[in-house]
Amino acid sequence: MTLFKQLALVVSMIIIVILGAVMYINYTSAKQDMIDSLYESTVNNISTLSSKIADAKGHEALVISTIDSEFDGGYYESIEFISNDGIFSYQQRDNDIAEDVPAWFVEYTNVSTVKITSDVSEGWELLGEVTVEGDTGVIYKALYKMFIKLLYLFGIFVSIALVVLNILLHFVLKPLKLIQNQAEAILKNEFVIQEKEPYTTEFKGVVKGMNSMVKKVEDIFNKANESAKRNRELLYTEAVTGLFNRRYMMLKLPELISQNNKIDGGTVLFIALSSTEVMNQLISRRHANNLIIEFTEVFKKVTQKFEEKLLSRLNETEFILVLAECESSEAQEILKTINSEFLKLLEKNSMNEENVNINIGLYRYNSGVSMPELLTRSDTALSNAIANERDNSYLYEEDSNNTLAKEQWRSIIEYAIQENSFTFESFDVVNTKRDTLVHEAITYNIYANDAKEYLYKDFIAPVINLGHSVSMHIAVMQELISKETQFANRHCTLKLPNDFFRDENSLELLENLFSKHHKASSIKLSFEIADSFIVKNLQLVKSFINIFNKYSYDFGIHSFSGESSDYAYLKELNPAFLKADSAFLLDQSLESMNALLLITDSLGIEVIATLIRKEEDIESLKLLHIDIIQDYIK
Repeated sequence: MTLFKQLALVVSMIIIVILGAVMYINYTSAKQDMIDSLYESTVNNISTLSSKIADAKGHEALVISTIDSEFDGGYYESIEFISNDGIFSYQQRDNDIAEDVPAWFVEYTNVSTVKITSDVSEGWELLGEVTVEGDTGVIYKALYKMFIKLLYLFGIFVSIALVVLNILLHFVLKPLKLIQNQAEAILKNEFVIQEKEPYTTEFKGVVKGMNSMVKKVEDIFNKANESAKRNRELLYTEAVTGLFNRRYMMLKLPELISQNNKIDGGTVLFIALSSTEVMNQLISRRHANNLIIEFTEVFKKVTQKFEEKLLSRLNETEFILVLAECESSEAQEILKTINSEFLKLLEKNSMNEENVNINIGLYRYNSGVSMPELLTRSDTALSNAIANERDNSYLYEEDSNNTLAKEQWRSIIEYAIQENSFTFESFDVVNTKRDTLVHEAITYNIYANDAKEYLYKDFIAPVINLGHSVSMHIAVMQELISKETQFANRHCTLKLPNDFFRDENSLELLENLFSKHHKASSIKLSFEIADSFIVKNLQLVKSFINIFNKYSYDFGIHSFSGESSDYAYLKELNPAFLKADSAFLLDQSLESMNALLLITDSLGIEVIATLIRKEEDIESLKLLHIDIIQDYIK
């Protein structure tokens, strides 16, 4: 219960008790006044009645007539006359003392009066005795009317008091609401400062403390972010062109070539200038550098359509462009544009191909190729291009690893989706310091109607190519969320491919799936999104994160490689964890690693090292204060 509700409840009860007490005191006081008034009236009336009965001189008929007349015209509950000799007696009593008054009210009000007795005498002769009770029905009727009025007044006063209380509490507790909003913003890694300090001394102290804390955390984050930017530039950026250098390429390539896409692989363009020294001599080093900068701008322009790519300058004369989802035919068109633009640059700088030229080797790789194989074959393609006397290019292309025809894959994939024919595997993510399981990273395989099993790495490219990425992963999620799999009551993560997020129907399908099954789900599921995709599609990713948050699903980043020049997006998205190749983490300088950990610690993000290649790496990671690992390759 909120503080506002607690205060409102307590104060409301106090108000109700006080108003009720005041009403009760007024009611009981009025009741007693009425009883006293009735008693006095009865005392006064009995003298008159005694005189009238005495005038009847003891005649029974006259006595009865006198009593009846007085009873009908007065406020009496009962009148009783007993003659002195006891022979004659007469009584009048009103058995319905409180007409139009509820029985429960009469029962609980319980007005009692005293009987008054007086002697009836004529001269010195005693004729008898008369006993009178006042009419309590008058009191019941008056009290009931008063009770109804007091009840209405009580309701009105309580309503007014509660409305005023609500307004006052909202006003008094408004600073507390702002403090609450600030605290919730801090939990979301939003650095909110309250500019207006509240008047209440206690609230003012809290606001000052929180503002100070937020400023310190924001300063830590900003300083760490700036430090990470500088270190990234120093470690991974080539000084002249601003492209990534060889060091970064060696770290990024394994992730890039292992990405799942619709064409099963991509194309590498390995570009070599014949010489930079000649250009330096002919047009000076400064102009030569400007030419190279303009040349690399051509790379950026011709590869703009490719989301997953890597543009690197390896040394003075060599450049490599790795384009995922690029067919060899597209690469050859890019090659022509590069050749054409290079000739224009030479002409612009009063040079020609006799002074300096370029050679381009193209290698069309398939998924599953290793980094050494890719580099060796790209280098072979470049060597053949240099040796080619007719042309300055050479294409090295292999047959696809995928031996099944498109329609065969379609049949297998559609059967798996329809029949939910999945088998799940998991990799433990452990905290080596505490020796505890953090979560399990899930992957899955499928099997066809002939019971043959197909591995994820083999079928995911056809899945994407056939447009089944969303339907496949929705089916997998439904299997995990709605059924009792082996992962029931366990914390697991599922990696989603980039194509899943690009599909315009995926958001609606996710919403329907989560709304239907999330309450009954026994698995604690988190989702992983590729870092490079997040950086390039921030707003799109936000819409999915909103859905995850709505249904209490966490998300994390996989394949983190520091590609972004600004880590502010981590603060904006607030992932639960980020996973990075251990090679990338161990390659960082101490200053760079400290900056990254400052950022993640300030945001409450766990850093998880993946692809541990040797046991010594675990100890090296511990020295960097990274204790959580996944995929130790023994």
